[in-house]
Amino acid sequence: MGQQDGRCIGKIDPARGFVPNSGSLRDEGVSALDFGEWAVALANSGGTLATLREFFSARDAERIYAVAVVHFVQGFTYMRDVASFYEMSVLQLRLPGLRLGYDALSRLYEDLGRRQGPVLAFEQALVDRCSGRVAVDGHVVGCRSEGTGLAEKGYRFGKLGEEQANLLMAYDVNTGVPLLSRFYEGGAADKVCVRDLLGQAELKDPLFLVDRGFYSEENLGLFTSNGCQYVIPLPKGPSAYKEAVADMELPGRFVYERGRKSSVVEFKEQRVAGRRVLVFRDANEAAAMQANYLRHLRRGDRGSTREGFGAAAPLMAVTVLQTSLEGERAEEVYGLHERRWAAETYFDYFKNGQDARTLCVQDYHQAQGLAFVLLVSGLVHREVADALEASGLGMSMPEMILEARKVKAARRRGAWVACNCKKKRIAFFEKLNTPLGVLPRP
Repeated sequence: MGQQDGRCIGKIDPARGFVPNSGSLRDEGVSALDFGEWAVALANSGGTLATLREFFSARDAERIYAVAVVHFVQGFTYMRDVASFYEMSVLQLRLPGLRLGYDALSRLYEDLGRRQGPVLAFEQALVDRCSGRVAVDGHVVGCRSEGTGLAEKGYRFGKLGEEQANLLMAYDVNTGVPLLSRFYEGGAADKVCVRDLLGQAELKDPLFLVDRGFYSEENLGLFTSNGCQYVIPLPKGPSAYKEAVADMELPGRFVYERGRKSSVVEFKEQRVAGRRVLVFRDANEAAAMQANYLRHLRRGDRGSTREGFGAAAPLMAVTVLQTSLEGERAEEVYGLHERRWAAETYFDYFKNGQDARTLCVQDYHQAQGLAFVLLVSGLVHREVADALEASGLGMSMPEMILEARKVKAARRRGAWVACNCKKKRIAFFEKLNTPLGVLPRP
């Protein structure tokens, strides 16, 4: 009989004899998983998964949700790393059998970017359910994705040291819910891209609270179409701004309260080119800014002069707002503008909480799929943030995740159990509506 070579089952070592290939620790099943932070996220973001299931197949909804949870817990995560976090966390037990490797995610992201029917229906549902007060803002992301057509030198090129892409999002300032999301070319101005972003859904009668970067005559038309209204700061360059601040006598006054902070705000109202313009000055902040300038002047710091102080002082802590609203009092318009800062807090989550800095996706449609995943992770973040605020723990989101991370899951005598559960930690999870059972109840 002839000889046949079979599968190699080991090797002969002169010192140790026969050494089989099997028996490596890598061949053993995982019996310890990360648990606490994932359990909190899953227990408090069921609304996001339920909404996904309204518009996507059950399996696609779970995959999108799982990747979004990874982004929420771990921060901005590249496709190649998602599967590892899934396999080493309780996600693999709660949402079993998901294919989240690089190739599978590449196809999912591309499908989300190309087959956008469910994506747009999902976003339309978010818009239809929103409070009607919408902020739009952008986040600059470094971009090494030459194949997407998104990587361009933008205004942050000097700081980033690389080309950039722009993530533009619409956001409900009252509920903290993201509504629309899309990547745009790094060299394109936000005021140009906003028209495409808002075209992804039908917005009826919203009030847009946007920053001066979106100011243009065309956008003012957009912000007043279909029953829309707007509040927008005037850029400092155009003649409308110069006319508004030519006379800085501000006869009106009111007290603005935000949390525990109170400020005296001076204001005046006028018509500029037929539009309602209001000039506000936070008297408390203006006094602090003037004192700081004078301190630099006394020390002889470079750039501080008496002439400079005389020119700058009248415009310190001054906000010039243009609005299509006619019936609201000045203090109401000011309060609406201040609410827009909630969007800045939300984008700080992407910049610092998620550390979304460099886009490496090499396909345009995959990049748009990622933009949608980031929107969904924002929904997860919102739900968990609401639960954290209601818990009374008094923790920030990073503090909460760090504390939750101390609880692990381990397989003991054939059953999965939560480990490192001190008494105070059990109370912590109870306040966050998070059961410590590793496996979901049947």
